[in-house]
Amino acid sequence: MMKKLALFLVAVIIVSLFAGCGDKGADAYVESVSMICGIGSTSNADRFSGIVSPQGETKIEKTGSNEVSQIKVKVGDVVEKDQVLFTYDTSQLELDIERAKLELEQLKLSKENKKDEKAQLEAEKANAPEDQQLSYTLAIQEAETNIQEIDFSITSKNKEIQQMQKSISDSSVKSPVAGSVKSINENGGTDSSGNPLPFMTIVETDGYKVKGYVNENNMSALSAGMSVIIKSRVDDKVWYGTVSFIDLENPSQGTSYYDDETAMSSKYPFYVDIAESEGLLLGQHVYIEPDFGQSTEISGIWLPSYYINDADGSAWVWAQDSNGKLEKRDIVLGEYISDMDVYMIESGLGADDYIAFPDESLSEGMNCVIYDENTFEPEDGGDGLSDDEMMVPDDGEVVPDDGSMVEPYTEEELA
Repeated sequence: MMKKLALFLVAVIIVSLFAGCGDKGADAYVESVSMICGIGSTSNADRFSGIVSPQGETKIEKTGSNEVSQIKVKVGDVVEKDQVLFTYDTSQLELDIERAKLELEQLKLSKENKKDEKAQLEAEKANAPEDQQLSYTLAIQEAETNIQEIDFSITSKNKEIQQMQKSISDSSVKSPVAGSVKSINENGGTDSSGNPLPFMTIVETDGYKVKGYVNENNMSALSAGMSVIIKSRVDDKVWYGTVSFIDLENPSQGTSYYDDETAMSSKYPFYVDIAESEGLLLGQHVYIEPDFGQSTEISGIWLPSYYINDADGSAWVWAQDSNGKLEKRDIVLGEYISDMDVYMIESGLGADDYIAFPDESLSEGMNCVIYDENTFEPEDGGDGLSDDEMMVPDDGEVVPDDGSMVEPYTEEELA
């Protein structure tokens, strides 16, 4: 609604330049109250194309150099949380554990031998002459050092065995989420950016999000945390959500279409969290609009404050009288909505009345010239685009006739 009001304001300012110099023979351009207030018209909010995407993806990686013995799912399968996806081949691990256990026994035997050697040296030292005491002391210290080194090796070998035993117990890899299997890359490989592909990818099915694109020219229309309306392309169904993230760090080059020209512009993906996704389908194409309250029906006449003179006192507007002449008309104001800068008109003005934007050149008795969507002609300052001149993007999708822009993009970009 606010965008529409702003557009009307600009139009009125432009046409007011053609007003007279204040004499009663000059013309005063007036607009219908219904058009100014958007009564009975559709929203002109910016509109973006979007696609329903999964809430998230979970990548499953292989552990180290372990070989996979069996894959228990296939692409497209629906899996539950903790369901086994694949198992590792543990035959080599089992052999490695047996070998490690033998090495551990050898270390323990070496330790016992060193302890016996140390005890023998200590017994001999007790009966050795004075001149041999030092050599026995050094030999005993060396034996003690060897025992400590063997203890360290025993500890390390025990940890190694425990780790291999854990790997065997974890040989069945389970899904951490509920979802569907999107891809399995048994032979590895890399993506388009050269990054290694995960062994398996699970698409989470617990709720959806919507992904769209915004470009350099209209990125100011969206911001993180903004409420948006999601509209079906085929019927009148709507959903509500919030822009969670605009990824300005990863632009993709694409073509943006606006006016009647084609220009290159960087596009940035944005994501919408959906409050309630019932009725949406994965992969469904939708429209996304900022929610400025256009989805809520507001009864009555809510006039922008810039049409009102002396709003804090005896409020009045420039209006067309029953004879087609300009007059000062008193009005009674009601509630004021600061976010939209509009006043509720309690009395004095109806939806079928015509009013003029306040200007110093206006005076009572001027001849009124109606300027609205029914009388508007291209030569009066419009865009002059006929239906045949409507721009059609390369993907064949016609830009909506409400003036908003819908960007085409490929399925790969939306994935």
